[in-house]
Amino acid sequence: MAESKSDELVQGEVSNELIVGHGPGLIHRFVNFAFNAINSEMNDFFQENCPKFEQDYEDYTKQGETLEQYACFQEYRERLETSLSKFCETENFDDEEECMAEIQRLVKEDLERHKEQMQKMMEAIQKAQKRAMKAIRKAQRAEEGGGDVESSESEEDGEEEKGGEDGGSSAPMMIFFSPTTLEQLVEMVMNLGEYQTFSMMMRMKVQQQRVMKLLMEARAQGAFGGIGESKMPELEDGKEEEKGGEEKVEVDKVEVEIDDEDDFMFSESL
Repeated sequence: MAESKSDELVQGEVSNELIVGHGPGLIHRFVNFAFNAINSEMNDFFQENCPKFEQDYEDYTKQGETLEQYACFQEYRERLETSLSKFCETENFDDEEECMAEIQRLVKEDLERHKEQMQKMMEAIQKAQKRAMKAIRKAQRAEEGGGDVESSESEEDGEEEKGGEDGGSSAPMMIFFSPTTLEQLVEMVMNLGEYQTFSMMMRMKVQQQRVMKLLMEARAQGAFGGIGESKMPELEDGKEEEKGGEEKVEVDKVEVEIDDEDDFMFSESL
């Protein structure tokens, strides 16, 4: 009987370790897995469905999204959910619900830790700022040949304390960048499942394809200094300079033009 109880305890400890043992690295693996699915596994899907999003700006503003585009989104979302299921299996979770519960737990712990770290960082910066201000004022008084330095410093300390109590501190505003939280990483992945994010990605890919097509056409015409895909005809004797000059003029005329609609779509995607 004692052995069976001890076995149950050991099994319970092992199962708890499997759940609790997923540290912050779980979320980083989750993010990497999601973006790998988007950038690699779904690349063929995006290429096949790009034509559905080749929509003129005027049509887009008047008619909005199409049913065909939304149906494409539904298929995209199913693929995302399939990828999430694969990730849960890889990480030895029973189902997606258990995986998301663990991710939420890690996010909550990270937010508390992040808040504490930011508070300590702010206090350290404020102290360093005060020391720097004191050193500057002390150096200024020394240059001006001021009186009693110690009494001046004590007066300044009193003024700083009074200013802090009244909320009238004259210290300059501090700006510092905080590290990315796990919550922000998870939100990035969650946004991938939103229609607006999907629509923006598809329209961005359409614009990229258009630009690449224009660049390839320009390259074929020799816009980048080459002679293009077609072989340059042989020049007759005595007319090399003349025809060469004409060829150069034609090359210089090649331009890559993007209409106003494309410009808008780029600004829209960014």
